[in-house]
Amino acid sequence: MTFAEYFVVLQRRWRVWISGLVLGLLCGVGAIATAETLYTATATSFVTVAERVDSSGQGEIFQGSQFAVQRVKSYAPLAKSPDVLGPVIDELGLDVTERELAKRVSVTSAPETVLLDVSVEDRDPVRAALTADAISQRLGTVIEDLETARDGGPSNVRVSLARPADVPVNPSSPRVLLNLVLGGATGLALGLVGAVLRHHLDTRVKTQDGVRALTDMSPLGATLYERSAAKRPLVALDWRSASAERYRTVRTALKFATVDRELRHFAVTSAAADEGKTSVACNLAISWAQSGASVCLVEADLRRPSVSRFLGIDGSLGLSDVVVGESRLDDVLVTWDQGLLTVLPAGSLPPDPAALLGSSAMASLVATLRDRFDVVIYDSPPLLSVTDGVVLGHQMDGVVLVIRAFSTRPEQVTTSIERLRSARVDLLGTVLTRERSRRRGEDEYKSELTRNRVELSPRPVETAGPANEKVPPKTKVVALRTDEQSIPKTNGVTLRRVTVIDSGGGCDR
Repeated sequence: MTFAEYFVVLQRRWRVWISGLVLGLLCGVGAIATAETLYTATATSFVTVAERVDSSGQGEIFQGSQFAVQRVKSYAPLAKSPDVLGPVIDELGLDVTERELAKRVSVTSAPETVLLDVSVEDRDPVRAALTADAISQRLGTVIEDLETARDGGPSNVRVSLARPADVPVNPSSPRVLLNLVLGGATGLALGLVGAVLRHHLDTRVKTQDGVRALTDMSPLGATLYERSAAKRPLVALDWRSASAERYRTVRTALKFATVDRELRHFAVTSAAADEGKTSVACNLAISWAQSGASVCLVEADLRRPSVSRFLGIDGSLGLSDVVVGESRLDDVLVTWDQGLLTVLPAGSLPPDPAALLGSSAMASLVATLRDRFDVVIYDSPPLLSVTDGVVLGHQMDGVVLVIRAFSTRPEQVTTSIERLRSARVDLLGTVLTRERSRRRGEDEYKSELTRNRVELSPRPVETAGPANEKVPPKTKVVALRTDEQSIPKTNGVTLRRVTVIDSGGGCDR
């Protein structure tokens, strides 16, 4: 993967690494809250070697200093020995054992120096300073005893307390900033790794390229992901929106899906439930009707009908009642949105929908609807759940398979296509729903109203406005076409062409 591809992955999986960052910060805060507050006091001792004078009268100062530098490193472990800590505990009356005190003591020595730094951690800052001084003094005594010759002469090494420990003001633990930085960095690193791993392990269909690679055919189109789709699913009614243009693209592609015959009726289905097949069927029917064709939308999902709910119509009588002979077709057909399209609801739910859809009466109804309308669109059940979609697809010109981005899995798509092929049902194409577009400009090519522009409006154009409405300067209305036969209908309203001419001599851009 390239850097740009990793950037896209992190952009799509931002919830994963943001969660890791927040979790790491929370762990840092938890460590700070639960950590014991300790103060550290440090006392510094200076190690010297007694000077010697040889027969020539010259001192061995240099050799003595080198001896001290080398020996200082071996003195550090003595600070935690019982000979040092035992007397300190007795002197200060500490309520700790030698092992517990040794865990709080640390001795360091800077390279190429003769300084010993004794640091002590304690909950009480005053006690930490006193303990550090006591250990330094006791350590010096132990070192001098060890460096004393066996004949009882003076010690060759002298250890003196050069700088007593100061009482600390600020606690040394917990280190708030360090804990937060470490926690945040660790959580962010784990979140980034988790985001990349989740992307590679996630096999769900995400893009049109994924659909193309999976089905070996280009999808008919893709619908956009919109947060308001649950409240306003009929996006095709907003004919200027980018979502409506997506459905017009699918409509155009379907017209060329069958080259040797005219596409008159087809079913819209999906692999599983909640993938957007009903939304696609409704919006596709609206888009087709806006082009001037007579369209009938059939609610053929007799198990979980949703078209009636989407369109806000009564679906108590409909398809099943006509097939069993309890109602006439003309009595159950419902015109919607001032005659924009005709809807055949599902009606009563039968006990065996597959048998009803495969009956001869259903075949007769399909033929009747095909002869009466230019285009008939059927909303059928999912393919993997029941066999209704395959049974219904046998009587159609083909089936449109709806795939939901970031939801449908590849094995669901391949299994659905295999079922259609095994039943010899034509697959007209696929539609990817809820695609997340990353480039806004590609879906924002809209019509621009200028002074010399001719546009078809879905609303009736009034020749006279209110009394207080003024006509823009240098413009005048010169024509108003009312030939309703040559202009298609949109949303049940006749389109009228209004030509506005610039009297100032401007030209089109």
